[in-house]
Amino acid sequence: MSIKRILLALAALAWMPIAGAQMSSDGDYDTRHLLKLNLSDWYFARYELGYEYVLNSSTSVQLAFAGIGEAESFGLYQYNNLTGMSAWTDVAIEHAGWRLSPEIRRYAWVNGGMPEGVFVSIQGRIEQWNLDVDEDIDDFAGISEGAFQDELDGRYSQFHWGGGVMVGFQWYSDNGISIEVYTGPMFRSYSRSWVHEGTLGSDAQESAEDSLDERIFSSSRRSVYLLSDSGPGWRFGLTVGLGL
Repeated sequence: MSIKRILLALAALAWMPIAGAQMSSDGDYDTRHLLKLNLSDWYFARYELGYEYVLNSSTSVQLAFAGIGEAESFGLYQYNNLTGMSAWTDVAIEHAGWRLSPEIRRYAWVNGGMPEGVFVSIQGRIEQWNLDVDEDIDDFAGISEGAFQDELDGRYSQFHWGGGVMVGFQWYSDNGISIEVYTGPMFRSYSRSWVHEGTLGSDAQESAEDSLDERIFSSSRRSVYLLSDSGPGWRFGLTVGLGL
């Protein structure tokens, strides 16, 4: 391919966002596409990018995808009252997964083609969260009788689906920068599973699952999610975006 053709192709790609926009009556381009980064979910080890598309003067649809990723490690002291022995446990966890959130919005007013101002939305969500757990115990005699008498090495998987109603405000500037805040109630339904690296019988599997709360979840930075029950909850967020 010649240099001239490459330059023409690059020029066509650069022109696409402008060509896809519509000229408004006051000479400004109407933005119908908005790419957004969720800032509030970084704290919760979720890294979300959303795409909003304007359908008409008051309605838009949005699709957001988040990747989940984090590594954590901690030590946990255990004491067995029956034997008088103690154990120190080192735990390393690798978090991974994804989340998908479709949404439809209705705005109060429109500015330059991109909805701006107060909005109400209906949002859905599905999320898969996996934990690869590596536990290292220095003295098994320190584990309480009735607890799982082995290291909790394996994978814990948590899946949830849900939906809710959001109320928010989106501000859109003349240079194409957006900022939005939103909040609202949601409902979530969780399903969970634990697979140990070794082969466990039914009693040992139950004992291992019962030990997760005390030996893994209670000390994890993500305990509020790992111990959540199905039912109502609350969601809030802050995003920044760029009109395309």
